[in-house]
Amino acid sequence: MNYQARMFAVLLAVCLGLSPADAQMNGQGTLGIQVDVARFRGDDLHSYVEVYYAFPQRSLTYAQSAEGFKGGVELLVVARSKDSIHFADRFVMPHVTQDTVAGSMNLVSLSGMMLPDGNYTLSVSGKDVNNPSRSDSVVVQIATRVPPASNVVLSDIEFASNIKKGEKDSPFFKNTLEVIPNVDGVFGNGKNCFFYAEAYNLLANNDMSDLTLKTTVLNAIGKEVISRERPRKRSGESTVLVDNIDVSNLKSGTYTLMLAIDDTSRKTLTTSWKKFFVFNDAMGIDSTLLALDPTLAVTAYSTMQETELDKEFRLSRWEARDIEKDQYAKLKGVEPKRRFLADFWSKRPVGAREVYFQRVNAANSAYASMGIEGYRSDRGRVHITYGPPDDVDRHPNEAGTKPYEIWTYNNIQGGVIFVFVQRQNSGDYELMHSTHRSELNDENWMRYARTN
Repeated sequence: MNYQARMFAVLLAVCLGLSPADAQMNGQGTLGIQVDVARFRGDDLHSYVEVYYAFPQRSLTYAQSAEGFKGGVELLVVARSKDSIHFADRFVMPHVTQDTVAGSMNLVSLSGMMLPDGNYTLSVSGKDVNNPSRSDSVVVQIATRVPPASNVVLSDIEFASNIKKGEKDSPFFKNTLEVIPNVDGVFGNGKNCFFYAEAYNLLANNDMSDLTLKTTVLNAIGKEVISRERPRKRSGESTVLVDNIDVSNLKSGTYTLMLAIDDTSRKTLTTSWKKFFVFNDAMGIDSTLLALDPTLAVTAYSTMQETELDKEFRLSRWEARDIEKDQYAKLKGVEPKRRFLADFWSKRPVGAREVYFQRVNAANSAYASMGIEGYRSDRGRVHITYGPPDDVDRHPNEAGTKPYEIWTYNNIQGGVIFVFVQRQNSGDYELMHSTHRSELNDENWMRYARTN
C-alpha cells in the first residue's frame, strides 16, 4: 500500500475510534511504518531532503536484557533515480523499556540527503530486529528542483509534535531549534499542530518592502476554517517560519495547511501546502471527510439541494468530460443528480475531489477579475487542471509590452510553460501560448504583448 492510501485508511480508522498508533497496526506481521518527506534548499546544485520515519513502540518484539526489555527496527533507506542509487543507508533504531508492555508512543528518527535536480523513488524498509519475519516498507515518489535565485520561494512544510530551543547534539536540531517530527501528521486531543518551513531569496531584486505571511487551514473540500496574517520584515536573505495552530475546535477529518507570502500589493509571491489529519474524539467527524472515500461519496451529497448540486457540477467543468457534461444536462430532479455526482467522483482517484476543490478555491481567490469568478479564467483553468506552477515569471509593467506572465511546470511532459497576456487594459490574463502537447501553441505569442 502506498503512503497516501495508508494514511487515508489510518484517518478513517481513528475517526471510527482507534488511536493513530493502533490504526497503523492494521495487518498481522507489519510494523506500521510511517514516512514523511520535506525538501529544503541545499546548495547551487542540490536540494536538501529530510526523510522522517516512525514506528509505534507496541509494534516491536521485545527481548529481556540487562538494560531492560530491548527491541528495535533495522532500517534501509534508499533514494533511486532511474537505475542509479543516489543515497543508501542501513542502520538500527533501538528501543529499551522497563515494562513488558510497550507504550503507545512512536519511535521517531530522520535521514538527511543532498540530491541534484531530478525525480526519485524513495524506499524505506524496516524489519523487527527480534523477529525479522515482521517487516514493512513504504515507497514515495519525490522530485527535487533547486529554486531560482530571482524569486521568493518557500520550502516544504514539516509537521512537528513540538518545536523548542534545541541542543546541537539532538538529531532533530536545525537553525537553533529542536524540531521533533510528527511523521503521521495526526494532531488533536490537546496537541497543537506545530509546523516548520523556510523562506528563501527574500532580498531578490533588492526589494526591501515588508511581506505578509498568510497561514490558512482548509477542510476536505477546500473551505477555509482557520486564517491569519502576520507581517514579516525582510531582515535577511532567508528566514525560518515556525508556528503552531490550535486544532482543538476542529472535528476529526483531513485538512490542508497552506502558507503564502504576499508583497505590499497583496500579490502572492510563493505558496506551500501540506495535508494533515485531526483526531478529536469529543468533536465528532467532519462530514466533508466522506467526500474522500468513493464508497461513501453518495453520503456527501445526501443533504445537498438541487441548486447546490448544480453549482458543484458547474465548478467541476475542468474535470468533467464532454460526455459527462451532456449526461448531467439531461438529468431532472435532485436524486438522479446526487447519484450522478457520487458516481462521477468515485471514478476518480481517492482524494481527487478534495484536491480539485482546493484548487478551485485558490483560483477563485487569486484570479477573479471584472466580476468573473477565478475558476473560469485561463489562469484559473490551468491552475485547477495542472496544479500551482513551480515558477511564475511576472512582467507587470515593462516598457513596450503589456503585462504578461510565464508559468513553468517542471514535472509535466519533461517541463512545460504557459504564457498569459493581459491584452485589454484592466482585463484578465489570456492564455496565448503553451508547450504542453494538449494546449494552445503559438511561439510568436509576443506579438500579442507588444504595445506598438
